Amino acid sequence: MKIAIIGGSSFVGRSLVLFLKKKKIKVLATYKNQKKNIFKSKYIKWKRLDISKEKSNYFKFLEYPDIIINLAWADIPNYLSKNHIKTYLIQNKFIENLIKNGLQNLIVLGTCYEYGNVKGKVAESVICKPTIPYSIAKFKLLKSILINKKKYKFKFTWLRPFFVYGLNKKRRTLFSIIKEIDNGKKIKISVPGKLNRDFVSIDYLCFVISQVISLNKDIGILNVCSGKRKSIRNFIYESLNNKNKIKNFDMNGKNSNSFEPSSFWGSTQKLKRILNTKKISNA
Repeated sequence: MKIAIIGGSSFVGRSLVLFLKKKKIKVLATYKNQKKNIFKSKYIKWKRLDISKEKSNYFKFLEYPDIIINLAWADIPNYLSKNHIKTYLIQNKFIENLIKNGLQNLIVLGTCYEYGNVKGKVAESVICKPTIPYSIAKFKLLKSILINKKKYKFKFTWLRPFFVYGLNKKRRTLFSIIKEIDNGKKIKISVPGKLNRDFVSIDYLCFVISQVISLNKDIGILNVCSGKRKSIRNFIYESLNNKNKIKNFDMNGKNSNSFEPSSFWGSTQKLKRILNTKKISNA
Protein backbone atom coordinates (compact mmCIF):
# COMPACT_ATOMS: atom_id res chain seq x y z
CA MET A 1 0.00 0.00 0.00
CA LYS A 2 1.35 3.42 -1.01
CA ILE A 3 0.75 6.23 1.49
CA ALA A 4 1.32 9.97 1.05
CA ILE A 5 1.32 12.42 3.95
CA ILE A 6 0.67 16.08 3.10
CA GLY A 7 2.25 18.34 5.72
CA GLY A 8 4.79 15.77 6.81
CA SER A 9 7.03 18.34 8.54
CA SER A 10 4.22 19.70 10.76
CA PHE A 11 3.86 18.70 14.42
CA VAL A 12 1.30 15.98 13.66
CA GLY A 13 2.94 15.12 10.34
CA ARG A 14 6.42 14.56 11.72
CA SER A 15 5.01 12.54 14.62
CA LEU A 16 3.02 10.36 12.22
CA VAL A 17 5.97 9.85 9.87
CA LEU A 18 8.09 8.69 12.83
CA PHE A 19 5.27 6.47 14.11
CA LEU A 20 4.86 4.74 10.73
CA LYS A 21 8.64 4.48 10.30
CA LYS A 22 8.84 2.44 13.52
CA LYS A 23 6.26 0.09 11.98
CA LYS A 24 8.39 -0.10 8.82
CA ILE A 25 5.63 1.40 6.71
CA LYS A 26 6.87 3.26 3.63
CA VAL A 27 5.44 6.73 3.01
CA LEU A 28 5.90 9.71 0.75
CA ALA A 29 5.84 12.83 2.95
CA THR A 30 5.68 16.44 1.80
CA TYR A 31 7.07 19.67 3.19
CA LYS A 32 6.41 23.21 2.04
CA ASN A 33 9.29 25.59 2.74
CA GLN A 34 12.18 24.09 4.64
CA LYS A 35 13.88 20.84 5.56
CA LYS A 36 14.39 21.52 9.27
CA ASN A 37 11.96 18.86 10.44
CA ILE A 38 12.71 16.16 7.91
CA PHE A 39 15.04 13.20 8.32
CA LYS A 40 16.54 10.47 6.17
CA SER A 41 15.15 6.95 6.21
CA LYS A 42 14.73 4.13 3.72
CA TYR A 43 11.05 4.12 4.67
CA ILE A 44 10.48 7.84 3.99
CA LYS A 45 10.62 9.71 0.70
CA TRP A 46 10.34 13.50 0.96
CA LYS A 47 8.95 15.84 -1.68
CA ARG A 48 8.59 19.59 -1.60
CA LEU A 49 5.00 20.65 -2.23
CA ASP A 50 3.22 23.99 -2.12
CA ILE A 51 -0.46 23.35 -2.81
CA SER A 52 -1.08 27.05 -3.50
CA LYS A 53 0.90 26.61 -6.73
CA GLU A 54 -1.48 24.74 -8.97
CA LYS A 55 -0.48 21.55 -10.76
CA SER A 56 -2.45 19.81 -13.48
CA ASN A 57 -2.27 16.48 -11.65
CA TYR A 58 -1.31 16.41 -7.95
CA PHE A 59 -2.14 12.70 -7.81
CA LYS A 60 0.53 11.96 -10.40
CA PHE A 61 3.01 14.28 -8.61
CA LEU A 62 2.45 12.27 -5.41
CA GLU A 63 3.17 9.06 -7.35
CA TYR A 64 -0.37 7.63 -7.33
CA PRO A 65 -0.74 6.71 -3.63
CA ASP A 66 -3.50 4.39 -2.39
CA ILE A 67 -4.15 6.67 0.58
CA ILE A 68 -3.48 10.38 1.08
CA ILE A 69 -3.43 11.81 4.61
CA ASN A 70 -3.86 15.58 4.49
CA LEU A 71 -2.50 17.23 7.65
CA ALA A 72 -1.50 20.54 6.07
CA TRP A 73 -3.10 23.81 7.21
CA ALA A 74 -1.64 27.32 7.39
CA ASP A 75 -1.83 29.91 10.21
CA ILE A 76 -2.00 27.52 13.17
CA PRO A 77 -2.41 28.47 16.04
CA ASN A 78 -3.80 31.85 14.91
CA TYR A 79 -7.37 30.53 14.93
CA LEU A 80 -8.96 33.95 14.38
CA SER A 81 -7.03 34.85 11.22
CA LYS A 82 -9.17 35.66 8.18
CA ASN A 83 -6.55 33.85 6.08
CA HIS A 84 -8.20 30.54 6.99
CA ILE A 85 -10.89 31.14 4.37
CA LYS A 86 -8.13 31.57 1.77
CA THR A 87 -6.59 28.33 3.01
CA TYR A 88 -9.96 26.61 2.54
CA LEU A 89 -10.10 27.73 -1.11
CA ILE A 90 -6.57 26.43 -1.74
CA GLN A 91 -7.26 23.15 0.05
CA ASN A 92 -10.54 22.65 -1.80
CA LYS A 93 -8.88 23.01 -5.22
CA PHE A 94 -6.07 20.68 -4.16
CA ILE A 95 -8.41 17.95 -2.90
CA GLU A 96 -10.74 18.22 -5.90
CA ASN A 97 -7.71 17.79 -8.16
CA LEU A 98 -6.69 14.62 -6.29
CA ILE A 99 -10.19 13.15 -6.43
CA LYS A 100 -10.74 13.94 -10.13
CA ASN A 101 -7.41 12.36 -11.00
CA GLY A 102 -8.18 9.04 -9.30
CA LEU A 103 -7.55 9.16 -5.54
CA GLN A 104 -9.35 6.25 -3.86
CA ASN A 105 -8.90 6.98 -0.14
CA LEU A 106 -8.60 10.38 1.55
CA ILE A 107 -7.97 11.06 5.25
CA VAL A 108 -8.18 14.69 6.40
CA LEU A 109 -7.52 16.32 9.76
CA GLY A 110 -10.44 18.44 10.98
CA THR A 111 -10.89 19.98 14.44
CA CYS A 112 -13.13 19.66 17.49
CA TYR A 113 -13.71 23.42 17.16
CA GLU A 114 -16.12 22.61 14.33
CA TYR A 115 -18.72 21.82 17.01
CA GLY A 116 -18.77 25.45 18.09
CA ASN A 117 -20.06 26.72 21.43
CA VAL A 118 -21.19 23.39 22.90
CA LYS A 119 -21.19 21.95 26.40
CA GLY A 120 -20.81 18.40 27.62
CA LYS A 121 -20.15 15.29 25.54
CA VAL A 122 -20.32 15.69 21.77
CA ALA A 123 -20.76 12.91 19.22
CA GLU A 124 -20.09 13.07 15.49
CA SER A 125 -23.85 13.41 14.88
CA VAL A 126 -24.05 16.76 16.71
CA ILE A 127 -24.96 19.65 14.39
CA CYS A 128 -21.85 21.79 13.94
CA LYS A 129 -22.03 25.54 14.41
CA PRO A 130 -18.40 26.74 14.10
CA THR A 131 -17.78 30.25 15.39
CA ILE A 132 -14.21 31.20 14.40
CA PRO A 133 -12.47 31.52 11.00
CA TYR A 134 -10.35 28.38 11.54
CA SER A 135 -13.24 26.04 12.33
CA ILE A 136 -15.56 27.70 9.79
CA ALA A 137 -12.97 27.09 7.06
CA LYS A 138 -12.41 23.48 8.13
CA PHE A 139 -16.15 22.80 8.16
CA LYS A 140 -16.56 24.35 4.71
CA LEU A 141 -13.86 22.00 3.45
CA LEU A 142 -15.67 19.01 4.97
CA LYS A 143 -18.91 19.98 3.24
CA SER A 144 -17.10 20.44 -0.08
CA ILE A 145 -15.56 16.97 0.17
CA LEU A 146 -18.95 15.44 0.97
CA ILE A 147 -20.38 17.09 -2.15
CA ASN A 148 -17.56 15.53 -4.17
CA LYS A 149 -18.41 12.13 -2.69
CA LYS A 150 -21.74 12.34 -4.49
CA LYS A 151 -19.91 12.81 -7.80
CA TYR A 152 -16.90 10.51 -7.38
CA LYS A 153 -16.31 7.15 -5.73
CA PHE A 154 -13.64 7.29 -3.01
CA LYS A 155 -13.20 6.36 0.65
CA PHE A 156 -13.10 9.23 3.10
CA THR A 157 -12.27 9.79 6.78
CA TRP A 158 -12.54 13.17 8.51
CA LEU A 159 -10.69 13.07 11.83
CA ARG A 160 -11.79 15.46 14.59
CA PRO A 161 -9.02 15.42 17.21
CA PHE A 162 -9.69 17.09 20.52
CA PHE A 163 -6.85 18.64 22.54
CA VAL A 164 -3.65 16.99 21.33
CA TYR A 165 -0.56 17.26 23.52
CA GLY A 166 3.07 16.29 23.05
CA LEU A 167 6.50 17.84 22.62
CA ASN A 168 5.99 20.25 19.75
CA LYS A 169 9.21 21.58 18.22
CA LYS A 170 7.24 23.95 16.00
CA ARG A 171 5.80 26.09 18.80
CA ARG A 172 5.59 26.53 22.58
CA THR A 173 2.56 24.92 24.19
CA LEU A 174 1.20 24.30 27.68
CA PHE A 175 2.69 20.81 27.60
CA SER A 176 6.14 22.09 26.62
CA ILE A 177 5.97 24.66 29.45
CA ILE A 178 5.09 21.86 31.88
CA LYS A 179 8.19 19.97 30.76
CA GLU A 180 10.35 23.11 31.03
CA ILE A 181 9.22 23.58 34.63
CA ASP A 182 9.82 19.88 35.29
CA ASN A 183 13.37 20.32 33.98
CA GLY A 184 14.13 23.12 36.41
CA LYS A 185 13.27 26.32 34.55
CA LYS A 186 11.99 28.94 36.98
CA ILE A 187 8.73 29.79 35.27
CA LYS A 188 5.47 30.95 36.82
CA ILE A 189 2.43 30.87 34.62
CA SER A 190 -1.24 31.71 34.95
CA VAL A 191 -3.71 29.16 33.53
CA PRO A 192 -7.50 28.64 33.61
CA GLY A 193 -7.25 25.63 35.88
CA LYS A 194 -10.99 24.93 36.12
CA LEU A 195 -11.59 24.55 32.38
CA ASN A 196 -12.46 21.00 31.32
CA ARG A 197 -10.93 19.56 28.16
CA ASP A 198 -10.55 16.21 26.40
CA PHE A 199 -6.81 15.59 26.16
CA VAL A 200 -5.25 13.04 23.77
CA SER A 201 -1.55 12.38 23.27
CA ILE A 202 0.09 12.83 19.91
CA ASP A 203 1.08 9.14 20.06
CA TYR A 204 -2.56 8.16 20.43
CA LEU A 205 -3.60 10.34 17.49
CA CYS A 206 -0.91 8.67 15.37
CA PHE A 207 -2.11 5.25 16.53
CA VAL A 208 -5.68 6.05 15.47
CA ILE A 209 -4.51 7.29 12.07
CA SER A 210 -2.47 4.11 11.60
CA GLN A 211 -5.57 2.04 12.39
CA VAL A 212 -7.65 4.02 9.90
CA ILE A 213 -4.94 3.38 7.30
CA SER A 214 -4.95 -0.37 7.95
CA LEU A 215 -8.76 -0.57 7.82
CA ASN A 216 -8.81 1.16 4.41
CA LYS A 217 -12.55 1.87 4.76
CA ASP A 218 -15.03 4.68 4.19
CA ILE A 219 -15.35 5.88 7.81
CA GLY A 220 -16.64 9.45 7.54
CA ILE A 221 -16.40 11.80 10.53
CA LEU A 222 -14.51 10.37 13.52
CA ASN A 223 -13.79 11.97 16.89
CA VAL A 224 -10.27 11.29 18.18
CA CYS A 225 -10.71 11.74 21.91
CA SER A 226 -10.48 10.05 25.30
CA GLY A 227 -14.21 10.38 26.04
CA LYS A 228 -13.36 11.92 29.41
CA ARG A 229 -13.34 15.48 30.67
CA LYS A 230 -10.30 16.58 32.59
CA SER A 231 -9.58 19.94 34.18
CA ILE A 232 -6.49 21.80 33.03
CA ARG A 233 -5.31 21.68 36.64
CA ASN A 234 -5.51 17.87 36.71
CA PHE A 235 -3.84 17.63 33.30
CA ILE A 236 -0.92 19.73 34.54
CA TYR A 237 -0.64 17.74 37.77
CA GLU A 238 -0.66 14.38 35.96
CA SER A 239 1.88 15.63 33.38
CA LEU A 240 4.37 16.84 35.99
CA ASN A 241 7.07 14.41 37.09
CA ASN A 242 7.72 16.62 40.13
CA LYS A 243 4.24 17.13 41.57
CA ASN A 244 5.52 19.82 43.95
CA LYS A 245 6.00 22.12 40.97
CA ILE A 246 2.23 22.49 40.65
CA LYS A 247 2.81 25.64 42.75
CA ASN A 248 4.43 27.24 39.68
CA PHE A 249 0.96 27.45 38.14
CA ASP A 250 -1.61 30.07 39.10
CA MET A 251 -4.87 28.24 38.38
CA ASN A 252 -7.03 31.38 38.37
CA GLY A 253 -5.96 32.72 34.99
CA LYS A 254 -8.21 33.60 32.05
CA ASN A 255 -8.54 31.49 28.93
CA SER A 256 -6.77 33.26 26.06
CA ASN A 257 -9.09 31.41 23.65
CA SER A 258 -12.26 33.23 24.66
CA PHE A 259 -14.26 31.38 21.96
CA GLU A 260 -13.92 28.03 23.76
CA PRO A 261 -16.77 26.69 25.92
CA SER A 262 -15.94 26.03 29.57
CA SER A 263 -16.43 22.27 29.40
CA PHE A 264 -16.77 19.87 26.46
CA TRP A 265 -15.38 16.49 25.52
CA GLY A 266 -15.82 13.90 22.80
CA SER A 267 -17.90 10.78 22.56
CA THR A 268 -15.82 7.65 21.86
CA GLN A 269 -18.74 5.44 20.83
CA LYS A 270 -17.87 5.44 17.11
CA LEU A 271 -14.11 5.37 17.80
CA LYS A 272 -14.47 2.24 19.94
CA ARG A 273 -16.55 0.59 17.24
CA ILE A 274 -14.00 1.45 14.55
CA LEU A 275 -11.10 0.24 16.67
CA ASN A 276 -13.15 -2.79 17.79
CA THR A 277 -12.42 -2.20 21.45
CA LYS A 278 -14.37 -1.41 24.62
CA LYS A 279 -11.64 0.78 26.06
CA ILE A 280 -9.68 3.75 24.80
CA SER A 281 -6.13 3.51 26.08
CA ASN A 282 -3.06 5.76 25.86
CA ALA A 283 -5.23 8.80 25.16
